[in-house]
Parts: sequence; C-alpha cells; structure tokens
Amino acid sequence: MTHSITSEKPSYDYLGVIAASSALAIGVGLQRTELAVLGNMMVEAKWITSDNIGQLVGLNLAGYLAGCLHQTRLKREDQSLKMIRIALLVCVVTFFIEPLFPSMGWHAIWRLVSGWGCAHLVTGLPGFGTRRLHPDQKRLAMGIIFAGAGIAPLLDSVLLPFFVKSSPVAAWDFTGFFSILFAIPIWMLIARGLTEERVSKLSDSSLSGSASPAAPTQDNGSGHSSAPATINWTPALRIFAVTTLLYGASQVSILTYQPLYMTSVFKVSSEVASSSFALVGFGYTLGAIVAGLVPKKIPTDSVLLASVAIGTFGTFIFVFSPSISIVNFGAFLFAFWNGAYIGLIVARLTEVVGTKLVRPAWALFSFLLSIGFVAMTFIAGFISTFSVTMIFYIGLALVVINLILMSLTAASFKKQNI
Repeated sequence: MTHSITSEKPSYDYLGVIAASSALAIGVGLQRTELAVLGNMMVEAKWITSDNIGQLVGLNLAGYLAGCLHQTRLKREDQSLKMIRIALLVCVVTFFIEPLFPSMGWHAIWRLVSGWGCAHLVTGLPGFGTRRLHPDQKRLAMGIIFAGAGIAPLLDSVLLPFFVKSSPVAAWDFTGFFSILFAIPIWMLIARGLTEERVSKLSDSSLSGSASPAAPTQDNGSGHSSAPATINWTPALRIFAVTTLLYGASQVSILTYQPLYMTSVFKVSSEVASSSFALVGFGYTLGAIVAGLVPKKIPTDSVLLASVAIGTFGTFIFVFSPSISIVNFGAFLFAFWNGAYIGLIVARLTEVVGTKLVRPAWALFSFLLSIGFVAMTFIAGFISTFSVTMIFYIGLALVVINLILMSLTAASFKKQNI
C-alpha cells in the first residue's frame, strides 16, 4: 500500500482537500449550477428558449451518468487519475468553445461532453483527496470539499455583473477563466498522485518476492479488520439510495430555474437575478461547512434529517412569499440543505461501506442522484413553456417526499444499528 494507517493523526493534506473542493467547484458549481445564470442570459439574447435551459441541464446530466459508470469501471488509481486529468481539460475547454457556436444543437453536444468530464471530477477526486486524512478529519473535510460546489457559483454570480453586462459570450469566457484558477490545485494533486503510484509500483515489484500471499487485510478506517469486495445492499442502504434519487429530482427547481423565476415573476434584470443567485451559492457553501462542523457524537442520519427539514421550510417560503427578500431567503435555505445533504451522503456511505468501497459507492449514488435530476429537468423544461411557477410547486412536493423518505432511511439504519 502507498500509505499505512496508524493510530496517530497524519499531517493535514491541504492540497488534497483544496483540489477535491476545486473539482466540485468546476464539476457542479460552474458547469451545472452556474448554467442557471448563463442559460438565463442566453434566453434574453435569443440564443435559446426558456425550455432549452432544462434540456441543456438534462443533457449535461446524461453525460454525467455515462461518466459515473465509466468511473466505477476504473479499478486502478493511476487509471482513474489519468482519466480525471483528461476530464479536467474537457471541462475547462468547453467554457470557451461552447459560446462560439450559439445554436441548440452545438450546445447539446458540448453539454453532453462536459457532463462526462464533470462526473470524473465529482466522483473520482473526493475520495482520493481525503485518503491521507485520519477518519476523524474526514467529516469536516467532506464539508469543505462539497462547499466548493457553492463557492464557485457564489463568486461567479457576484463578479459576473461587474465584468459582464449582457453578453453571453463574455459571460461564458469569464466563467471559463474562473475555472482555470480552480483547475490549478487539481492538476497539482493529479501530478502528485501519479508520481506516488509510480513509486508504489516500483516498490511493490521489488518486494513481490518476499510478500506473503495470505497476508491479512489492513484496517480500512471504518472500524473493521477487513473490507468486503462488494457493497452489501442492506434494506436501509436501498432506502437511502431511493432517497438520494428523489433528492436529485428535488434539486432542479431552485438550482436550475431561480434566475428565470426572478426575471419572469418579479421582472428584475438578468444582472439583479445573477446577484440574487449568489445567495444560492452562499447557502450551499455554508450548508456544506456547517454540516462538516457538527460534532461526531451527533449521528449523521440526524444531521441529514435536520437539513431536509430546513430545505422544506425554505422551499415553502420561496413558493408562497410575495416578497422578493423572503423569496431570496427561501432560496438560501434550500441551498443550505443541498450543500449540507450532499456532503453528508458521502460521509454516511463511508460509515456504511468503509473507505475502500466509498469511491464506487459514491459513484453509484451520484448516478442515482443524477437520474432523478435528469428526469425532473426534462419535465421542468416542458412545464416552463407555460408556467414557471408550476416547477416550484412540484419541487416543493418532491422536497416533502424527500423529508418522509429520509425519516424512513434514518429509522431503517437505526434498526440495523449501522
């Protein structure tokens, strides 16, 4: 093994955590979430229609599904890292290529391609970026990592109106230059990881003659002396998977259509809608960090359940409030839930399946999450042609269902004592 696990806490791997957080910043924050702002600008410029926003997000998620499956089939770390490096280049380059061809057909192609790249960044790097950390350090680290998905759209939405007025091309390019900054630590981590893998292979080949084929498996950091080769799909884990699927569907309303809602219902400008969307990024960031700071003595299921309750309340006031300030606060609470919840999914999976299986488990759960997101995105795209507000009523219903399912998930895990 490249790294042995000891009882002492190793030095904190800042590069690993920052790079993994940057991967979420590009793969979720800029490529997916910020498309709500970019898409709204393209609608105003008559590049696309309002229903095309949902279709493009759905196509991006379709590519994401393919990337998730691809990532689960990569067994060796060096294979995964090399593929992530290619994916990183794809994700950055598409920001500059996509606005050169302002037609729905070309956007569809580039959304599919970038979705594939996003999946490798999002599912491959969080586990790799935290593998040097002690188990006690990982919950907060996951919060910081998934906060990247909120930090990126927060900064981009705040800065965009100052540097870009109404040009979609300039907005895409600005976001692309922003993605380059996040790409730097990712590239550094991949280079370090590939170097370590080469050194490890040379060391293993020199020691292969003295290695015992029956050597016991080392502790995987999850409290067990050995790890199963495959995921044990207990009833509780199956319910959790269904809950994650519905969580993906319930994300669509505010994360994709909040800027369009602001311009169509409250008649604000695209610049004001972009600034308003920054609250979504701030809520997402804060939720991820706060969830990571919750003491470990509080069960992860309880924190997950509390976050859904906050999201339900936020969605309710977003849908029914006539005040733009209250609507913005509702969007903030909704995003707070999203940021807290997604990082806690990985933390809970680590507790259930162990650190050795968390990468493929997270890739599968991310796949399910994306299926829910894709399905609801295409439905919402159709609905947006005749009623934008209807999208948010359906979103509220999905959040309530998610709250019920998370309650069942927590009860089921408690019954199994996991």
